Amino acid sequence: MPSPPAELLVARPGDLAGLRARQGLGRVVIDTARLQYRNLLPHALKYGIWALAPGGTLLVRDRSPNTFDLGPRFVSAKLVRQWVFKLLAQDAELVRLDIPGGEIELVRTRPPTPMGWSAGVVFSGQEAELPRLRACLDALLRQPELAMGGEIMVSGPAGAEDCLTGYPGVRYRTFDMPPGPRVMIGRKKNDLIRALRGPRIAILHTRILLAPDCLAQVPVEFEIASPRVFVAGRHGPEDYLSLGVHDSGLPGRVPLLAPSSLRRMPVARYLALFDQGPPYVDGGVFFVRKDVHARCPLHEHVAWDEAEDIEWSARALAEGILLDLAPAATATSAVSKLRTPGLPRALLGPARLVRAALQAAMHRGRDCVLRLTGRR
Repeated sequence: MPSPPAELLVARPGDLAGLRARQGLGRVVIDTARLQYRNLLPHALKYGIWALAPGGTLLVRDRSPNTFDLGPRFVSAKLVRQWVFKLLAQDAELVRLDIPGGEIELVRTRPPTPMGWSAGVVFSGQEAELPRLRACLDALLRQPELAMGGEIMVSGPAGAEDCLTGYPGVRYRTFDMPPGPRVMIGRKKNDLIRALRGPRIAILHTRILLAPDCLAQVPVEFEIASPRVFVAGRHGPEDYLSLGVHDSGLPGRVPLLAPSSLRRMPVARYLALFDQGPPYVDGGVFFVRKDVHARCPLHEHVAWDEAEDIEWSARALAEGILLDLAPAATATSAVSKLRTPGLPRALLGPARLVRAALQAAMHRGRDCVLRLTGRR
């Protein structure tokens, strides 16, 4: 068996997929130049530290100008340092900081996440939802990670415990919604996550059916992630709600950017979504590390149908938590809440070209700013 490389260099977006699959490395070097302007530096930093064995070192090389200037499509070294220390505060400690040389060296201190999964299902208690609940549970029981040493729990109202007849290995947790017209889904999901024991947790509504190998395809290390979700379309399965970008996560902040998702972007290029706006994971199904949820739970006062998943995602991003897609982990939604179909596959290529042209224009604008200010 070949020994791992002494040093792995990460300098391009194309390096990230290989880095994501690595574990137990001794040293990773990240060059920020071609990553930070595509909003992929958080991925490189997180993937890099997770690829290391405890005690391994991460070297960040950054040649950005060390100025106080702020401007469109411009990143200063000061901002890069803020990102590095905020994003990696839970995982690493500083070894060396060379500001004139543009180098930050850190050592991984956080141990690998222990093995294990738990799954929690959100159930309304309505009899009409029982067939979907059973199909959802059947799919969960086909996950080896849950069937052998894991746990499954259903959260529903008092009096609906009979929904688990025929599922002796599944636990029921009573949660009664507070009175009123609003469905306080954040409180319900927080209560469910806190009751689960596993270090990795899948939360899903009854309409979601995980593919048999779904959890096996989730990377060993993550913070908050979404599987790739499909729904039945007019011409077969099409991408549904999973990872998306949406510029409306802050209270009182009017969106300025159009939303996008895998319904508008080929999955092979999903990392390009991160250059189109702040990401979010859909609340219908998501994966979260239990310790990450403890740092950033869902909001207790934001209800269902009030974009509670987008609000949670915005706070997680501000905390330095990585929101990501596990593209090989797939699921199906038995229900579609969308009124418009996904972009036909034949049009994904032309749409990609249009987006590429827009991104190139944005980058040219940044280059003009640099030339006008004398920076390179």
